[in-house]
Amino acid sequence: MWFRNLCVYRLNDTFEHSAEELAARLADFAFQPVASTEALSRGWVPPGPDGEGLVYATGSQYLVCLQEESRLLPASVIREALDERVAEREAAEYRKLGRKEKNRLKEEITLELLPRAFTRAKRLYAWIDTRNGTLVVDTATWRQAEEVTELLRAALGSLPIQPLTAASNPQPVMTEWLSRQSEPSDVELGDEAVFEDPQNEGAEVRCKRLDLHASEITAHITAGKLVRRLALTWDERMSFVLDADLSVKRLKFLDVVQEGHEDFTPESAAERFDADFAIMTLELGRLLPRLTGMFGGEPATG
Repeated sequence: MWFRNLCVYRLNDTFEHSAEELAARLADFAFQPVASTEALSRGWVPPGPDGEGLVYATGSQYLVCLQEESRLLPASVIREALDERVAEREAAEYRKLGRKEKNRLKEEITLELLPRAFTRAKRLYAWIDTRNGTLVVDTATWRQAEEVTELLRAALGSLPIQPLTAASNPQPVMTEWLSRQSEPSDVELGDEAVFEDPQNEGAEVRCKRLDLHASEITAHITAGKLVRRLALTWDERMSFVLDADLSVKRLKFLDVVQEGHEDFTPESAAERFDADFAIMTLELGRLLPRLTGMFGGEPATG
């Protein structure tokens, strides 16, 4: 159980639900396999290795899992069947079909083909730190993170959250790290960065396997480009790519994290899961406040 990406939310209110209460709320939205006439089904499944319980809890740390099952019905397949059906109808009726008629045919074809389509399943894990007031979804995109938070909000009735933010805009701060070689002492630069031009929407430069203090990198900064993503290693414990929106991608826990727990030998998959989850939440519990701390901490409230 190791998260690979982090989309982090701040809980605006204290999370008052116990693990048992949360599981009871999620049960109303438990996963059901996608029906033959459905394109998509989402619901909660047990996150732990034993396949029991919709909430895995260790003290104030909760883990939940959203499963999504979708039917794979390529648009090209629908389009091909639609073209054939339209041609047949127009030839039989000696007239051109209108847009509404074509749309109705498209809906009919989709319903006919869905039961024969293959299905694909994916899981999205979310960690709720009720003590420190954070919700972290293991995904690289906020769109997928919102799929989790929306269904969690539906189960709970209310979920006041907002993406984690910092007092200072990370873009100019990270750009200054490169231009002045002034990154924090507990941070080591990687060899990857993405720059964007604030004056030209969509314009970006991607750099990989480069010394980020090299002259060609400095030239991009001199030209006015700002860092949007930056590969970092923090405290020799984790490496990742940090986005300017404070999301984390390609997170990797380094050997030193595991070495500190070499004296523990799990006797079962459940024990291994327990240990991994405990280590992960401990390490991330240190990383998250440091991420905002690099940029002046979280904004003052009230």
